[in-house]
Amino acid sequence: MYYCGWDGGGTKTDVCILNENGHPQAGSVFGPLNGNSAGTETVLRTIREALAFMQAQPGGLQGCLGLTIGMAGISNRTLAGQMRRWLRENGYPGPLFLAGDHEIALAGAIEGPGAILIAGTGSICYGKDREGQPFRTGGFGYLIDDAGSGYAIGREILSTVVRASDGRCPATRLTSLVLDALHLAGIPDLITWLYAGPADRMNIAALAPLLLSASGDPQAARIIRQAALDLSHLAVTALTRHDLPFGPLAMTGSILTHFPEIRSETEQQIRLALPDVVLSAPKHTPAEGAARMAAGLQRRRIL
Repeated sequence: MYYCGWDGGGTKTDVCILNENGHPQAGSVFGPLNGNSAGTETVLRTIREALAFMQAQPGGLQGCLGLTIGMAGISNRTLAGQMRRWLRENGYPGPLFLAGDHEIALAGAIEGPGAILIAGTGSICYGKDREGQPFRTGGFGYLIDDAGSGYAIGREILSTVVRASDGRCPATRLTSLVLDALHLAGIPDLITWLYAGPADRMNIAALAPLLLSASGDPQAARIIRQAALDLSHLAVTALTRHDLPFGPLAMTGSILTHFPEIRSETEQQIRLALPDVVLSAPKHTPAEGAARMAAGLQRRRIL
């Protein structure tokens, strides 16, 4: 008997299995689960492979006491209904819980009240208060929000490049870095790529790592500082509004993991506002968080 959690993303799906006592039993990685970045057949293949992995566990699929699947956009009823149908059609008979990717990240990151600051392609601060009630700041999508995210950084890089091209800001190394990365000859080609070419949210977010190659450039430094200010504002607002000045606050996501200057500045700004806050890395992976959610939800259901 076991509990299972899936962390379904646009490039891969992490699967974690806990035994009935809540200890890690097995884990594996499969293909993408997010239909926005993968076709239906690819998603179905991921589902079948992950279910086959569960079937190979002692007790098989029947032995799963609870399965939680976390992924972006699961609050969309159409997507949720589709996912439930595919799971059932492919043989999963047991308790099934669907959650947002931020929910499983929090479940894996901390125990009890506190929050997690996530900065990847998007951004959000998500937590639970002392009564166990969830709260959030940010996370309302790239069209109107996602401050400090990979997308926001990529967009600001592009904005800086075009402003530099017509003299609205000083020249920047980001110009050559962007043109080289996209194999473009100049600004007209960049505009074509952006408005009439393959550019989308993921392509723009993929430009964020160019900041790492622009060390010392004043415009790159400005973008780094603004991202850190935006991310720290998410966290400080969330913790202050919900009377959690000590945290704990876990920090994760590609921007906070792979951009040391942004992480350092973000931590510094948070500590300036909340001197006693406890900052930490997540205790467990989101996939394990999903499995822990499955265990907790199913136990409450039984009780």
